[in-house]
Amino acid sequence: MTTTIRRATTNDVDTIVAMREEASAWLESRGINQWQNAWPTQDAQEQRISASIAAGETWMLTDNGTEVATVALDNFADPQLWTPLERAQPALYMHRLIVRRTHAGLGVHVLDWASAKAAEIGRNWLRIDVWTNNLPLQRYYRRHGFRHVRTIQSDYPSGALFQRPASAEDAQGVDRTWLHASAG
Repeated sequence: MTTTIRRATTNDVDTIVAMREEASAWLESRGINQWQNAWPTQDAQEQRISASIAAGETWMLTDNGTEVATVALDNFADPQLWTPLERAQPALYMHRLIVRRTHAGLGVHVLDWASAKAAEIGRNWLRIDVWTNNLPLQRYYRRHGFRHVRTIQSDYPSGALFQRPASAEDAQGVDRTWLHASAG
């Protein structure tokens, strides 16, 4: 496997939307309703993806030229989810981590890379909000060093909040053998 990571471009929007649809279908086959409907609408979702790409916050992972995963990282602490005290803490927020089923297992490397990225830019935490009723995904994040902060019950579907410490040791300890080229 020759996996590379690069910043996404506007040419990647359709690929990211397709990857999300693939993930949604796989989740539905497992009885999980995550991403069955774009939140809040399909147009708004595509606008968010495009804005994240334009801001340089979305990454694509490729394996021998084929897009196999994507993730977005930014500094936005949603005030609907995170308290004022939490928002004041230096953190990097992860969104839309999608790994194609053909590359299941790559996600843990992306988590380590994102945690290292957070440490490299001086953040204390890597945070994510997870679909409230996707318990297998919540267990996945716990297994990979995330601590459950709390679950918010509201109309927002992604109210299970998790965080993982980022530190210099995380940045130095990341297994980068899976990654052959990195931009930024």
